[in-house]
Amino acid sequence: MSGGVERLAAVGARVGESPLWLPERGVWLWLDLQGRRVHRFDPATGTDAVIAEGFAEDLACLARWTAEAVLLVSVRGFHRLTLADGRVSPLPCPIDLPEGTIFNDGKVDRQGALWIGSSDAGEAAPIGRLWRIAGGRVTEVAAGFTVSNGPAFSPDGRTAYFADTFGRRLLRFALDGSGRVEAQAVFAEVAAEAGYPDGMTVDRDGTLSVGHWDGARISRWTPDGRALPDLAMPARNVTALAFGGAGMRQAVVTTAILFPGQAAEETLPWNGDLLGFASDVPGLEEPALSPDWAG
Repeated sequence: MSGGVERLAAVGARVGESPLWLPERGVWLWLDLQGRRVHRFDPATGTDAVIAEGFAEDLACLARWTAEAVLLVSVRGFHRLTLADGRVSPLPCPIDLPEGTIFNDGKVDRQGALWIGSSDAGEAAPIGRLWRIAGGRVTEVAAGFTVSNGPAFSPDGRTAYFADTFGRRLLRFALDGSGRVEAQAVFAEVAAEAGYPDGMTVDRDGTLSVGHWDGARISRWTPDGRALPDLAMPARNVTALAFGGAGMRQAVVTTAILFPGQAAEETLPWNGDLLGFASDVPGLEEPALSPDWAG
């Protein structure tokens, strides 16, 4: 990756997350989880707008679905967000959340299945889980996480990556051709001074890029687990990144405001803003949900 980091939108989101490129429309969607807003950023005009807000609970993640709508997951439910007018409709929730847990990050794999993680609502106990939803069937992939983030998937769809955020670990899952898990292993450990691994993505070469909460960086890893130089970010809490734009070479990065105990720093001025930079290596479009993902 190369190119200087720029501030795309000065919005001061409480917890920006889940940047999602919509190639059919040429725009980005992203969330302010605790601000309870869905944003749309248009790279052609450089404008950012709130297209849905006023939710009764915090938000969790977005996923491509159809040309007309995306899946919006809140901390306790599933919803259909219509792109034309921002209308939000509730959907049946396929997972019975265990008491004390909430949905967090999620992505669609190369087979069109939804992977969704949960976290302890109080961020204290390792009671979070990771599920895969395909063809209406919910499979528990892993468990034992205080805060879950990711996942991301290799270009060939045979590897999934996942962040055990408070455990400061990146996990790797080997997948068969249908996306089912065959094996699990620790991919990398994250040093305390690097903060906490958060949202992630994979580029066309298979390099994994991970945003770091309280780390002011994006870490990068080769598919065999070798650490590449970090990318410094001008924000303390880097929550997620994704590829999109012309040639899939625009990287968009979400961030969060400073939280209690975090001091302001002159070198980290863009906390809570939407950031971007150009990438030498293009990314991959996020897959859309399979028509039968929910059964």
